[in-house]
Amino acid sequence: MPTLGRAAPVSEARAGGGTMSENRATQDNLLKGLALCGVAIPIVFAVLVTVGGFIYEGYSHVTQAVSELSGVEAQHPWVQTTNFFVVGALFVPFALGLHRGIGAGQGSRVGPLLVAISGVSACIGGAFFPCDPGCEFQSLTGTLHNVAGLTGFVAAIAGMFVISRRIILDSYWQALYRFSWIFGIAALVSLVLWIGVAKAAEVGSVNGVLQRLFIGVWFIWVEVMAIRLFSLSSRSKIS
Repeated sequence: MPTLGRAAPVSEARAGGGTMSENRATQDNLLKGLALCGVAIPIVFAVLVTVGGFIYEGYSHVTQAVSELSGVEAQHPWVQTTNFFVVGALFVPFALGLHRGIGAGQGSRVGPLLVAISGVSACIGGAFFPCDPGCEFQSLTGTLHNVAGLTGFVAAIAGMFVISRRIILDSYWQALYRFSWIFGIAALVSLVLWIGVAKAAEVGSVNGVLQRLFIGVWFIWVEVMAIRLFSLSSRSKIS
């Protein structure tokens, strides 16, 4: 009888261990999926901007903003509008993945929330409110476009700094602390250079280049963080 009495707990323990392993695998796969959404953001954006620019006769990546591909004078606005919708949507699961991946603590909610706002505001603003020629403040729609875009850009920079302060406390993420901080500064400088200097000085000849400089800094940060998040799924560190 004593022997039989001990057999059941052993069986239950094994069953419990199997359940825990299955739960771990499910969480790992979920985190991988969320991370891949982040990995896809810069790739999808770059491909569709390239395609949109190619089929837009006379469009210049040097002098014109990305949003002009879906602006009021765009020849094939659906390409960039689709781009804005898809990329904006991808930011939400990516931000959720960051929240899960960087663990609990100061900035673990605010940082990913700012990342989500950055993508949704900048991209959905571009999709619903086509920009005026030259992305100037000429109409209500054009003004809403610029306000939504600027809100997203500021949220992106703030998110980099907030997440930097969070990951410095985490042994797995610490290696990216300086990277995130430096890219936050670079994004801020490039945004000021693009919007402040270029617009004030009316340096229209390189407006597209300066905008893409900011977007490039922003999306490199997204890509690196997403790849790091993906590699986290193979470790037993999901909180």
